[in-house]
Amino acid sequence: MDDQLWALCFLDEGVALSVISRKETRCQWLSGEEQARHYLLQDYLYHVAELGELDPDQTAAARERFELLMEQFPDPETLVEYLNDLTAGLTRILWFGPLRALAEDYGDFPLALRAHYWDEYGEGEEDPATPVPEADWPYLVEAMDDFLLHGDY
Repeated sequence: MDDQLWALCFLDEGVALSVISRKETRCQWLSGEEQARHYLLQDYLYHVAELGELDPDQTAAARERFELLMEQFPDPETLVEYLNDLTAGLTRILWFGPLRALAEDYGDFPLALRAHYWDEYGEGEEDPATPVPEADWPYLVEAMDDFLLHGDY
């Protein structure tokens, strides 16, 4: 599996959650950091604009704000905090970062995903915090959809 793979996973809040009584999560896998940041400024921003019913001027202002935050806070975790503040009540980014970090880091989201992964794919002896070996990353990617649907995050 490509060790440059990045993901943007987010949860639509507000109307979708209350009307259909289930999580509306999406996870977009991207070929690297550059493509991930481009996706954030294009597709994700337009999704937010649609959810918020923003007019073109408001969308342009949101783009400027997104660009400024991306410039000021290149660290994905910090950037996500600020973007989530901007999109509160519409959508919330659950993860923005590389697959390697999901497989190895000790943040809340990677740990929860790995606990789910080891529960589904492990032999019952693994510590839920155990990093996923690179050879098994395709299975971690597979586990993401089920985790987003049923996970507690």
